Amino acid sequence: MPQAWADPGYNRVLWIQSPNCDLRPPTAVVDTVVLHATVISTLQGVVERFQSPEHKVSSHYTIGKDGSVVQHVSRFNRAWHAGKSKDVEGRTHVNDFSIGIELVNLNDGKDPYPLPQTTVLRNLIMALRKSLPLRYVTSHEYVAVPPGRKTDPLAYPWKTLENLGLHLVP
Repeated sequence: MPQAWADPGYNRVLWIQSPNCDLRPPTAVVDTVVLHATVISTLQGVVERFQSPEHKVSSHYTIGKDGSVVQHVSRFNRAWHAGKSKDVEGRTHVNDFSIGIELVNLNDGKDPYPLPQTTVLRNLIMALRKSLPLRYVTSHEYVAVPPGRKTDPLAYPWKTLENLGLHLVP
């Protein structure tokens, strides 16, 4: 992690490897994006949490409110973001076949998702589609088991992700 923290800036990516990841199963086909809200108010705070081996949590990317992006885990590896989970097709262990994207947001239903953040999220998903056979964009709330265990990303404006050619499963 940089000594003096500065968000990388709109649509710019900073790589800060999280130790909280492992290998995907060899037959895994990454076809799903799972959206999360951080419940941490800053990008720096999320990076610090994902750097901690004690917390055993990570995501592939986090997008700040200004559209800054930090990548924590290679898309070829499994990030630890969805926990016990099941998708719309009934597949379990969603971390095996998904990309986790965190959005800096308090997840209280009032904290907004600003335009720079939603625009960069859309850009990132479109970029990932160029190299991954993505089919779904879903919420942590939808895939978490048991139902009701998670609520994020609460009040996300899903219309910002329409017309991507992917199934939205909020």
